[in-house]
Order: sequence, then C-alpha cells, then structure tokens
Amino acid sequence: MTPMFKFRITAMVLLGLVLVLGGCTQTGRDTPKTGPATPLSPAERAEQALSLAANSIAPHRQLHQLDAAELLVLAGDNQQALKVLSSIDQNALSGQRLVDFHLLFTEVAMGQERFFLARDLLTDPEFSANTGQLPTSLRVKWQKLRGELFSLLGEDEQSIRAYAELSSLVTSPGEQTAISEAIWRLLTHISQQHLAALQATESDQLLQGWYTLASRVRENQGDMDKQLREITDWQIKWSEHPAALNPPPSLTALQEVANNLPEQIAVLLPLQGSLAEAGKAIRGGILSAWYDVRGASGKTPLIRFYDTSSSDDIGPLYQQTISDGAELIIGPVQREKVAQLLALPELPVPTVALNYLDTPSTEVHQNFFQFGLSSTAEARQVADRAWLEGRRFALAITPDSSSGIRALAAFRERWQERGGTLVEVPAYGASQSDFIALLKPTLQIEQSSERNNRLQRLLGKQLAHTPRRRQDLDMVFLIASPNQARQIKPTLDFLFASDLQVYGTSQLFSGIQDPGRNRDLDGVRFSAMPWTLPGYSADSMGPAEDLEPIYRHMFALGIDTYHLHQWLGQMLLFPNIRLPGNTGMLYLTPPDTIEREQPWGIFKNGRVVPAIQLQKKIPEAEHQAASSHQTP
Repeated sequence: MTPMFKFRITAMVLLGLVLVLGGCTQTGRDTPKTGPATPLSPAERAEQALSLAANSIAPHRQLHQLDAAELLVLAGDNQQALKVLSSIDQNALSGQRLVDFHLLFTEVAMGQERFFLARDLLTDPEFSANTGQLPTSLRVKWQKLRGELFSLLGEDEQSIRAYAELSSLVTSPGEQTAISEAIWRLLTHISQQHLAALQATESDQLLQGWYTLASRVRENQGDMDKQLREITDWQIKWSEHPAALNPPPSLTALQEVANNLPEQIAVLLPLQGSLAEAGKAIRGGILSAWYDVRGASGKTPLIRFYDTSSSDDIGPLYQQTISDGAELIIGPVQREKVAQLLALPELPVPTVALNYLDTPSTEVHQNFFQFGLSSTAEARQVADRAWLEGRRFALAITPDSSSGIRALAAFRERWQERGGTLVEVPAYGASQSDFIALLKPTLQIEQSSERNNRLQRLLGKQLAHTPRRRQDLDMVFLIASPNQARQIKPTLDFLFASDLQVYGTSQLFSGIQDPGRNRDLDGVRFSAMPWTLPGYSADSMGPAEDLEPIYRHMFALGIDTYHLHQWLGQMLLFPNIRLPGNTGMLYLTPPDTIEREQPWGIFKNGRVVPAIQLQKKIPEAEHQAASSHQTP
C-alpha cells in the first residue's frame, strides 16, 4: 500500500469522524429549514440525460439520448434536438422507444426544414414494414406526417395514398371530411392526362374512385352544370366511397356557386395603341374558352368587351358597364387605370383587375380583386422551391426591365428572409450580346488566374492551371426570354459554372418544343405555365404558334379569366381552395389577390417535360445527419 493511498484512507476516516461529531454537536438545536429544491428546467434535464448517455453503453446510451432530445424539444431547442437525434444508433432501440424515435425525428426534421431527411425516415423500409402493428393513434400520426410531407415535396400520388390510408383509421365525420378535402386538393395538382392514366391503371378501389371523380370534374371544368351532373352520377355509382359519404366541402359548394353565376360579364381591355396586342391576346383566350363550352352545348354567360384605350379616365366606362347590366367586371389591364378604379367611391359588382397594385388592404374595395401574370410571385416561388431543394447560395441574373427589377427584389426579399445568401450580377439590357463580359467578373474567374500567376512568379516555374469560378454558390436564379437564356446557360458552362443548378421563371418557355435550339438549356428547371407542359390542359384551347411568347401566356391568362366567373365564388366560400388553371393553380389570398401556384418543368434533350418531384440537394451538415441514423 502506497503512502499516498494510506493518506487518502486516513483523510476519509477523519472526514467521517468530523461529520459524525458535527452531527452530535447539533443535538438540541433547531435544524435549519430549507425550502423545496427548485425543479430543473427541460434544458437542464436534457443536459443531465446527455451526461448519463456519455457514461452509458447501448442500449441505455441511446435511451438517454432520446430522453434528452424529447426534453430539448420541450425546451424549444429543436436545432440541438436534431443533432442529438442524428447521433442516435436506432439499431439499439426497440419497441415503443423505436417508434418514439422515428416520430420525433421526423417531426423535428420537418420543423427544421430537413425535408429529405424526414422523407428518408418516413420511407424507412424496415420500420414501415412494421407500422401495421402500431396502436391506431400512432398509425394515424404516422400517416398524417406522410401525407403532409409528400404533399410538400410535390409527391402527390404518395400523399394521396397516405391520406387514403388515414381515412381508414379515423371514424369522426369531421376528420373524414378534412381528409377528403386534403385528397381533393392534391388531385387538382395532377394533370388531366395523368389523371386519366391513373384512373385506367389503379387497382385499389378507394383510389380508383377518387381518380374517376377527379377525371369527370376536370374534363368539364368550363361547364359547372355538367360538372354537377357528373358528380351526382358518380355519387350514385360510388355511394359507399368516402368522397360520397363525407365529400370535400369545396366540391359540395359547387351547387351553391352554380345557383349564383353571373349571366353577363363586362371585359375592359386595351384594344388599340401600344397594349393592343396584349389586349387582343387576352380577348382571344376568353373567347376560346367561351366557344369551347358553347361547342359542347354548355351554358355560357353573355360577354361584352369594352376598349379602355379610348379614354384616359376609367370611371365613365366602368359606370357604363354597370348600366349595361354587367354582374361581373374583368379588367382593366393598365396599372394607372386600375388605380383609377380604386379611387371610385364604390364598386357595386365584383371587379377583377388584370394587374397588381401595391395597395394597402385598408384602401381596397370589398368587390375588388387582382389577377394577372405576376413576375414577383414567380420569383418568390423559385426562392421557395430552391430552398426546399437544399440551395442556400444563389447567383441572380436578371434584366434591367421594370418587371425584372421587381422580380429580383421579390426574390431577394424571400431568399434573405429564409436565410439564404445572394450574389447579384449587374442587370443586363435587352440588347446584351456578350454575356461573358457580364458574368466573368462576378464569377471571379480573373482572380483564379491572378492567384495562379502570383504562385508561378513565387515558384519561378510554369504550373498546370485550370481557371476556377468562385466556390460560394450552389444555384442560379435566372430571368430571361428563351433567346437570352440560350446565350446565358452556355456562357455559364463556359465559365466553369455548369454544375450550378439553374432555376428560371415561365418566360423561359413559350409552349413550343424546339429540341434543336433548346439543347443548350438541358437541366434548367423553371416554374411553368401549366398549358405549356404536355398533358396539363386541353390542346383545343392552345394559342396560335405565331404569337410572340409573352402574348401566348396572355392568351392562357384569358382562358383563366373566363373561368373566374365560376371560380371566384368558390374561392370566396373556401379561401384555401386551389383551382387548376392554364396559368397555374389559382387561389385567393385575402383580401383581394388571386395568386398562381405553378408546376415545374425541366429541359431534357432539348424538350420540356414536367418536373414533378423535387431535386434532392443536401448540404454537408444535413448529409451527415441523414447518413448517421441509417442502418449500417
């Protein structure tokens, strides 16, 4: 026994004697009263659990870690909870705690916008195979998460299947109705052609019923009376289907809307002057939709067109439409005339302006609505999409036009609000031809060459060198016409930026497939007008091919404008409803704006095809989190 060890024993014995004697000397005295110990906060208890985990072995280590993660969520520290959950070896968990791990990890990952990580968890083959053994309450939670996440990621069929499974687990009529509404909303995202294919091939009777109903309604979306007849016929044939027993509220509202459709519409358009081509394109779309319904013996309203280019003041013309009996007024297009409209004392009938104003909601009339082709709304959708796909460092290439400036400002605001970093190339002009001179300085190619030259001078010898662009970028936000884009994308490739994912707006594609010229755009993703994507809308109402690209989009706007006489009532009854139009999925944002949610297209081998699912791009930190929980 060493002297030091003897000393430690002696010290411990003496300390014990002191404590005993000290206790004896307190005899006869009042023991000081102490209050109850202050309970530890969830964050402090989480630290304790992590400390226990550090000194434990499997499976206790993983159980303590899971306890810590639950406490961190309770404390509101979801970011730290995600780190803890990512470090847990799920192979050491079993039974209820394995279930808790998967559900908690999924919820935290979704809350932290780690959507692909959440998807990996929700589709884990081993765990999914055993979910049928879970209690009903947990199966309900599981399917809800799947339905929500798949919908967010644009995987509509997967989401529909999850909600269909969910409908078999709940018994409350209210829950059943909410699920029906969720499924119906997802069905509106699926193209008409794809719906027909699903209806023809689906073997599951529950889903077959949904696809059949959606196909019937979609095929007759221009004629509400015929839609109602098709719905009634479907309900008779599918009387035990959830959509017949607890139908989506937005579908049952059709009857109420149909009873109050306007019989006369006034359309205010510029038919002369500088905006005449735009006005005529919109008018062409309205008439195309009107004749399409008329040709199928459907019910159509009376439409009167009024030329807004003949007067500087919209007031008298607006009053004339009221006197002529208009029950719905569409237009005007010019921003200054929309502003004049808002200055009127009242708007007696619903009025849909075909442009957007930045007007405070307190100044908006009750009957006033805005609708159009907003470049700013598309820019925000691009920002949201790129963020969902894992992009964080954007390069913006935009024109110096008024719409380009507004779109860049909208993208910048949304991107920075989310926490992204933005680098902006100087805006290019309409006559820009040398994009190398424009892009090279921002991509910092010269700095790469200068560094190499300095190194060669330092070493006194030639070095093999390939110039490099700056490395702090992972995407490009592009606003350009098709011709401009065909110059910009190859320039990016030439300047060593071919690996950057390019995101564009609907300007990139006019609906005319041109594989020979568009091969340079391969890989570019863009928010598309549905009418330009194969199978999304009826070809019978497409614009003439000799129309300029911008006017082809305005023709599609005219088609959707016609349908608003049926759709506006549905939007007012159900603010969350989405209605499939030619320019996008239309919905109303209170108090007055009709927005467009657009599908996505991608150039492949020079042709445009729908890009249904998100493109996965995981930052390094998320990659580590995603890989650490998987079974080795």
